[in-house]
Formats: sequence, structure tokens, C-alpha cells
Amino acid sequence: MRWSVRIAGTMIIGGLSLLWYSQPPQLPDVYILTAGTIVTMDPEQPEVEAVLIEGAVIKSVGSLADLMSQSNAPVIRRQGRTVIPGLVEPHTHPIASALLGAAVDIGGSRYASREGIMAALNGAADGMQLTPWIVAFGWDPIAIAGLHPPTLEELDAISPDKPLLVLTQMLHQAFINSAGLKAAGIALSHGAGLTELDLVNQAIAAIPVAPDAIIELLVRRQYQAYAKAGFTSIGIAGAVGRHPDPVGLLYRIGSGRDSSLRSFIYLLEDQEDVRRKQQSRISVVGRKYWLDGSPFTGGAATRDAYEVTPLTTETLGLSAGHRGEVLLQEDELYEKLRPHHLSGRQIALHVQGEQAIDVALTVLARLAREIPTPGLNHRLEHNALITKEQILRAGEIGVSLGFFVDHITYYGDQLQNIFGASRVDRYMPVANAQSAGVVVTLHGDHPATSLDPMQTLATAITRKSLNGMVVAADQSLSARQALAAMTLNAAKQLGQETQFGSIQIGKKADFTILDGNPLSTNPSDISNLQVKAVLIDGQPVDLRWIATLSPGLLWRLLKSQF
Repeated sequence: MRWSVRIAGTMIIGGLSLLWYSQPPQLPDVYILTAGTIVTMDPEQPEVEAVLIEGAVIKSVGSLADLMSQSNAPVIRRQGRTVIPGLVEPHTHPIASALLGAAVDIGGSRYASREGIMAALNGAADGMQLTPWIVAFGWDPIAIAGLHPPTLEELDAISPDKPLLVLTQMLHQAFINSAGLKAAGIALSHGAGLTELDLVNQAIAAIPVAPDAIIELLVRRQYQAYAKAGFTSIGIAGAVGRHPDPVGLLYRIGSGRDSSLRSFIYLLEDQEDVRRKQQSRISVVGRKYWLDGSPFTGGAATRDAYEVTPLTTETLGLSAGHRGEVLLQEDELYEKLRPHHLSGRQIALHVQGEQAIDVALTVLARLAREIPTPGLNHRLEHNALITKEQILRAGEIGVSLGFFVDHITYYGDQLQNIFGASRVDRYMPVANAQSAGVVVTLHGDHPATSLDPMQTLATAITRKSLNGMVVAADQSLSARQALAAMTLNAAKQLGQETQFGSIQIGKKADFTILDGNPLSTNPSDISNLQVKAVLIDGQPVDLRWIATLSPGLLWRLLKSQF
């Protein structure tokens, strides 16, 4: 039975709703916004009382009395609220997040044991799915004790005939049954594990594509979810997701003034390298490459071997002396990156271990030396084990560093069992990067983690896991530094610092409105702050679920049912 039947009721209700559909609330074209606190992220004027907005642009900031003397525009009051620049997520994957949101959820936030997960997989075998495959997401042996890999026999017993693919939480490893291996054309010598990213991608590529209209609806809802979480802009670090034209899909959803977000896309190697016309809220800005894998599958290309512990040897199946592999060596990476550097495209490189970071910095330094391109600043993503020396090298060549601090949120308790105490003491060294003057950003890499920017902000400050484990306390940021990493610095990393990221004259009127001030809230309570509204170009983003539907999309959805 097709998964799409599950949303038939939603579509019918949506069709009826269109009969009484009304426009979302609008603010005047010109108005003054005032609130309990307005945090600007402008070091020259950190807080103001009011902001004058004309059209989509900030025209003035200052005291309410001064702005009222400049303009007779109406005053919009948000008493008791805190206005901050719109939050920017510089590294995320909206299509994958949307599709995996429709997969079987076997994550650590839902299950605490292997028995519970295997029972969920058994139950899913007879249920409805988005495609003819059974896809489960969230297998997490770091978060769930005793979660040893499923055997091929176990997966075949669950689903003898229908392909079954089980994806790990970080998406760098998977498990597959015999029907899936046959459908994907993969030959394994033993077991069900796909430990190489190329094989994981080959298996995912074999999954039949769901109806286009259903995928579009799911991604539109995902865009709305980002906005509800407080984001006004996202960097799509690889347009990944099962769709024949993911970049075209993103343009369809992200272009136009009704989009819930501003989107900045980094293309993958096999995606068309064309300069699509920049729309009002979406553009292609660069390229994305992977140089190693996840620390939690043994994929991070480390200088020193992983620790030998029951977690690494028994659960992850790593041998003594294991170091992850660098996926692209220097000469090959140089040849891949050179044409993009020449054309002025920003390059984003996934790196976790020191070996991968060394290769990335060597190649980027060579490009900067041979082909100077002022204003073109490339990026390193995640940087789990980056050293002080590597941070200084990055600063010398103008490379920004994005940190995936939610490794600490969800896996802080287990990091010593993977890397040992000395490396954990410098894990995700955000403060070292901040001190070196490098552009520092924070990201969630969704769907690898939950969509929760206030939790990311809190972790950067407290360095605490959800269970209270403190990791490398000396690498904590102040609240203002952490907020800058998620606003102004993230805009800089995307090359958009003149457009948004702070509340300053001439910038876009993009705001996130919270029920408290993250700069004065106790760090342990920051994760509890609630988003009350988001504004893009000075207007509220429509967060009603009906806003994800249009008459054209509704008609396509209805046709896909019959």
C-alpha cells in the first residue's frame, strides 16, 4: 500500500480549507518595531529600543522617541519579547530531513534498547511506507547501549521480500537486507553492513522516488519547521535527498517572496554546475565535498588510532589501530576544487579528523597561493578534532570553521570511549578558533540532529551533554559569542554579511522573536526559550500548516492518489 494514502485526509481537508483560505497577518509597509529587548549583534550598538522598517529594509535603529520623531509610522510593540537577528543555519539538508521524517523512526530519543528497535522494524514491515522500500532512520549505537549491528539473517527475517534499509543517525553507515542488496546491485562478502559512504549512497539511490508532489509537500513543511524553530536563512550543504532534480525542487520551494526561508545551496559533484538565476530568496553559492566520515562509525580520518574499548571494538566493530580513511588525497582534491575556485564558487569541505583537515588546508592554501581570489572564503565543516595549529592555518588563508557542537549534546558521555581523554579535552575547540580570530559558526547538520537551535546555542556555552557530562569546558563560548556564531558569523560564512545577520541600517529586516533574552538567561535554561515569531523582509513568516499548500500543489497531490 502506498504511503501517500496516509495524507489523503490531510489533502481533502486542505482542499476544503482553501475555500475559506485567508491571507496571513501582514504588517504595514513602514513601521517601528519595539520590544522588551532588541539585541542587534552590532558591536557599536549592542542593544536598541526600536527599529524603523521601510519595505524589506532596516532604515534606522535607536530609541523609540528618536524613531518616532523621524517617522509617523505605526509602532508595533512586542512587550516582554526579545528581538534578535534572524537565526542562520549554515549547514543543513532540508530534502533529506523531510524524507527521513517520513521514515521509520528508530532514534535514541524514542527507543532505549535494541529489543525495542527490532520490534519497531518488525512492526514497520507490514505498515505503509513512502516508497516500496522500508526505510528506517536513527540507528544509534553511541546513544543506545548494547546496540550491536543487525545481521543479514535478522533483516531478512523481518522483510524476506521487500527491500529494507536501516540508516544510522549520522547517515554515514547503513544496514540492508538481501532484497535491498539485490535491488541496489551491491555484493557484500558478509553481513548486512554498508560501512563505505559510496555504498550507502548506492543503496539510497536504488530507492524508488516518491511522487513529486508528495516530496514537495514534505519539503515545504520542512521549510516551515525551520522557520518555526527560529531560522530565517539556511545553508544547504549538499542538496541531498531522493529526488530526480533536488536543486530544481529547492528552487521551486525556495524562490519567491512567499518562501519561509532564504536558501543558499552548495551543489554536489554530480549536480549541474550552472549559475541559476538568483531569486529573491534562493541562490547557488558553492560546492560541497566529503573528505572523511563520521566519528561515530569510525569514519573520521584521525592522526592517532581510535581508542580500544568495548564501544569501538564490539559495538562499532573497529580493529585495534583503526584510523579513518581520507576519501580524497591532495592531488585529486586539488583537481576537483580548482575549477570552482577559479569560477568564484565557495567550497565547503566535510572534515572531522586531523588527517582530513590537513589535506583540506594544504589544498586550500595551494589554491589561495596560486590563484589569489580576494573575498572568496572557503569553509571547513564539523572540525571535531581540529588542532590549534590547524586553526591558525585556517585563519591565515581566510577559511571559516563551522562546528557541530551537538556531538557534545548527544554523545558527550561516550566521547572518551572513542577518542580517549586527551583528545576529548580538545574536542570541538570552538573557543580556540574564536581566540584565533577565525570566523566561527555553529550548525545542526539536520537530519543528523533534532531541529533545535536553542539547544545548540546552550551547548556551545555550557559544553554539557543532555546527561550533564561537561566536555572540554575551556572551549565554551560566551552567550554573545555563541549567538554571533548563529547570526552574524553564519551570514559571513555564507557571504551575506552585508544583507543580514545583524540589526543594522541597510540590512534586511530579518528577525527572530523569542520569549526571553539568550544573553541574560541562565545558560542551563537557554534551551527552554521559545520562538514566538520570525520575520523576513519585515513581514511575519506564515507558520500555518495550510500555507504549505497551494491550489496547484493540491491538484498534483490529488492526482498522485489515483
